[in-house]
Amino acid sequence: MTAASGSEEGQGSAGAVVPFTPDYAAAGQMAIRASSFAIRGRDLDFALDYSDASIEAADDTGVQLWESLAPDHAGEESEEVRANLIVELGAYFGETLRRNRGGRWGWTTMDGRRVFAFRTDAGLTAFPLHSARKRLRGEDLDSLVVLYQFLSR
Repeated sequence: MTAASGSEEGQGSAGAVVPFTPDYAAAGQMAIRASSFAIRGRDLDFALDYSDASIEAADDTGVQLWESLAPDHAGEESEEVRANLIVELGAYFGETLRRNRGGRWGWTTMDGRRVFAFRTDAGLTAFPLHSARKRLRGEDLDSLVVLYQFLSR
């Protein structure tokens, strides 16, 4: 990855130019969080080696860990564990994509709001943390494999 400052432009789904600003400090944090998730997966005997094939195992790991949390146990500590799991799964997804297909972490604007995102080298913008949240909360029943395959084209 080359060091750059300022913003990079990418094409939106309607062909509009969507601004994107890389965030190298946040990228470092995502790498750390992905590593934490990989360790969790290995502790459960899932092979999380950042290969393309490991996205299915990462999805399974995330769902298994999420389901192991007592749903009726609310509280600040439980919410923190859930939030960490969402970030770690999203980070693993993005880091695996970055390592195998290229791309960078950074910020874009959606509906007038600054949003943390991942921009592929092909110019596609994805939201791995949002996708992980939807997957783990059962708002999206598709495995993260489907999104990974789309972004890998």
